[in-house]
Amino acid sequence: MTPGEQAGRTPSGLVRRFSKPLLVCLLPLLFLSTAVRLEMNSPGLYEHGFKEYEISATTRLDEAQLTSIAHRLTGYFNSTHDSPQMEVTTNDGVSFPLFHDYELVHLTDVKRLFALNSCLQSLSLLFVFVLLSAAYASRCRTWRTDVLAGLRRGATATLLALLVAAILFAADFDWMFVGFHLVAFDNPFWLLDPYRDYLVMLFPLGFWQDTFMLAGIMTGLLGATTYAATLIWARVERRNDSEHPSTVRRG
Repeated sequence: MTPGEQAGRTPSGLVRRFSKPLLVCLLPLLFLSTAVRLEMNSPGLYEHGFKEYEISATTRLDEAQLTSIAHRLTGYFNSTHDSPQMEVTTNDGVSFPLFHDYELVHLTDVKRLFALNSCLQSLSLLFVFVLLSAAYASRCRTWRTDVLAGLRRGATATLLALLVAAILFAADFDWMFVGFHLVAFDNPFWLLDPYRDYLVMLFPLGFWQDTFMLAGIMTGLLGATTYAATLIWARVERRNDSEHPSTVRRG
């Protein structure tokens, strides 16, 4: 067995060997989960949707209460509130609990999905950071080249997957939206009545179309920025190699 083969079987050698495919897989996950996490933690996004779709007129709740609902939900998703339930009062003075029991069950399911998304985002970010740090601390030119290639291919994979998803959602958003719920939830509590269930009154289909589009735009920007950054990074690497050829290990 040659020294190169022996090195490839060590833990560090295995990390180097799989850096490129790992980055190709991790980057789309990192970019999409980051976009979703930003949206999840943005009460301003909810408030914008309330104004855009005139939710105050639909629900007969004033703007102050809608703002409270937005902050209550983001707080619940981040576990700063034990329950999303709150007492609200309509413009004609009728007070009642905002959500039915089955809506609370659905929100619990949504919170679990958001928690999973946040976990995946944190782990993928950690792995990407560790791979980048290890490659550039090693001074190994081959490893750094592989990492750059992995970042570029991961960004490309993100943009291609985003293009496919955009075509599918544009072709039939309703079908894709229902399909997502069938996959993500194992109960029927996401099937809500827009005439009596406030959760779907607060967040009509148009809001979700905007949200999916925004997540796609953010994911695409992250992918495109990363791709451009790798091109600049590769140019800097080549310049450094030409100026200081003796400081870089090739293997």
